[in-house]
Amino acid sequence: MGIFNVHTDVASLFKELLLSQSDVSRVSAVRRSTLFTQGEKALAVYFVEEGLIKLTRTNSAGGRLILSLYGPNDLLGEESILDGSGEYYAEAESLTPSIVFKIPWSAISRTIASNPELGEAFLRYMLDSKLSFARKVELLCLQDVETRILYYLEELAKLVKPSEEDFGHPLPITQLELADLVGATRETISTTLNHLERRGFVKLSRRLLTIFPQQAVAMTAGGQPG
Repeated sequence: MGIFNVHTDVASLFKELLLSQSDVSRVSAVRRSTLFTQGEKALAVYFVEEGLIKLTRTNSAGGRLILSLYGPNDLLGEESILDGSGEYYAEAESLTPSIVFKIPWSAISRTIASNPELGEAFLRYMLDSKLSFARKVELLCLQDVETRILYYLEELAKLVKPSEEDFGHPLPITQLELADLVGATRETISTTLNHLERRGFVKLSRRLLTIFPQQAVAMTAGGQPG
């Protein structure tokens, strides 16, 4: 579902009922490592304990779109509910050092059989996932690039501790990745970020993008930065 709608009851049940099972593995992923690839046979759901994961779809012409970003307590790889006959729709890659649990669908199915509350929570999670993607399509189609950038940067900032120096939130995402996330060109992203920097909403450096959420929230609400 992604960082924008963490479903706490699913996370709690997964931790309580699944993560300690013998066929569930805990995986440490270094930055920029791949959890699964697009088109790979889908055999497991992944539960994020720490870190940030991006899910990227690439079309036949080489065009890329980041479908979602996943943080702690999120699930990805739901294609595995087809019990081994499905394929992952996109590639999952860690943006930061991450810890995930790799959970075979057989473990989830077995646990749901004896704990039906997990099945109910999983269905709610899947419905929320659908609604979350619908909201992102609405954002992509009906909002301008600046609004889309600020929305995603504000959401990312919730996963990153602020700097003690200036209280900004340094984000582990490149401008190219931001372009793939909001559905814009790299050039448009660069121009818009420079404009936002001049207004005090973000700070750009060679390898770092920092957002100041309070100013950004004031802007999207129609106010002025403090």
